[in-house]
Amino acid sequence: MKNLFNFVLPLVFIVSCSMEETSSNSENTVEDRLSNIYYTEFMPCTSGPDYSTENLTKMIAEWQKLLTNENLQGVWGYAPAADTNSVPNTGWWEVQWASKELADQAWSEWVQNKEANEWNEKYASVLQCDGEARNGFNSVFPIASSQYSELPDSGYFYSEVHLCEFNDGSTQEEAIAFLSGFTEAVSNADYSDTSYHLGNYFYTDDTNGFLWANFTNSEASMNKANISFEESVRESMFPIFSEFASCGDVPDLYHGYTLYNAENKEFMPTFMSN
Repeated sequence: MKNLFNFVLPLVFIVSCSMEETSSNSENTVEDRLSNIYYTEFMPCTSGPDYSTENLTKMIAEWQKLLTNENLQGVWGYAPAADTNSVPNTGWWEVQWASKELADQAWSEWVQNKEANEWNEKYASVLQCDGEARNGFNSVFPIASSQYSELPDSGYFYSEVHLCEFNDGSTQEEAIAFLSGFTEAVSNADYSDTSYHLGNYFYTDDTNGFLWANFTNSEASMNKANISFEESVRESMFPIFSEFASCGDVPDLYHGYTLYNAENKEFMPTFMSN
């Protein structure tokens, strides 16, 4: 395992409901939002022996002071909320950029940053991430996180992530085109007060699969969103989705927090107690 700081800190110059709202607002049309394709990286993380909400807060606060790169869109952290997740006992950092080229440049600059290395060593026992195992995605977010009410001021969100595969011959373009109709179907259902929004993440090195991530403001809101899907969305949209892709039956579940918001650089998450 590599220290989190070795790999997340390109944020100085640098993991999902995420979450993903830093560069667009609810007034944008669905077409506008689907035309904004971001480069996103996920890194697997595990807590260290000195992990606590107090130490994590200190770590993030000091890390935020190191961030200077204007190409960083946002950063989100995920902690597992179920024992059935596809990668057991693993959390994630999600880092969003405007492009892969800008991300690569940031990573390159970060490893030479003296203050970042010092911060890295200071918090090595709090949280560790495997930067060498980070995955790159092209991501789209058709619904603003504020569309169905604002997320909590704490920065918290709840997420379920479905691992999906394309049918033979199907492509990312079909999946993105589907999101327009899906978003309209959601707008005609009852997702009120859930903060429901979603992201599709397309692997840059594997054209056969993608992630469908749903985000809400709580587990209870996710349950409400799922009920609304079953009652008002599935019948019209699932047959269309099935023409080009399928997903696993059991999603991965996570508690998440916004760690950095490019549109509100003073934001600091308030973590729940262990």
